[in-house]
Amino acid sequence: MTDKFEISFIAVVIAILSFFVYALLQGTTIGYQPPSACSVYPAVNTFKSGVVEIQPGVYEVRIVAARYYFDPSTIILKNPKKVIFEILSKDVLHGFEIVGTNVNVMVLPYYQATFTWDVPSELKGNFMIICNEYCGNGHPNMYAELIIER
Repeated sequence: MTDKFEISFIAVVIAILSFFVYALLQGTTIGYQPPSACSVYPAVNTFKSGVVEIQPGVYEVRIVAARYYFDPSTIILKNPKKVIFEILSKDVLHGFEIVGTNVNVMVLPYYQATFTWDVPSELKGNFMIICNEYCGNGHPNMYAELIIER
C-alpha cells in the first residue's frame, strides 16, 4: 500500500513532465526560426570582401557571411605564412570553420570578427570552409573552399 508521500511525489513528477511536454509542443507549433527580416547596420554595406597579399606570405582575407553563402566562395593562397581574417555577418549568427585545421570562429550579426592564423608550413591542398552555427533552412548549403598552394 502506498502512502501519501509517495502519491504526492508521483503527482509532482507528472506535473513537471507535463509542463516540459507542453513547453516542447509550444516551441514546435510556433515554428521558431532565425529572423528573416533584419535591418542592416550601415557599415555592413561598405564592407568589401576579397583577398590581398599585403606582404610576401601574409594575406588579408575579408569575407562576408550571409544566408546562405560566404563571399568570396573560393579563396586561393600561395605559400601563406600568416592570414589575417576579417569576417562580417550581414544578417544572423554564423560560424566560420576551416575543416581539418584549428580555425573555428563565431561571427555575430552585424559585427566583424578579426583574427590571425599562422598557417602551418606543411599545410597544403583544398579545405572546406563551413558555417557551423545554424542560420536557417539553407544552412547545409553554406560553405566555401580554401585552396593552399605550395
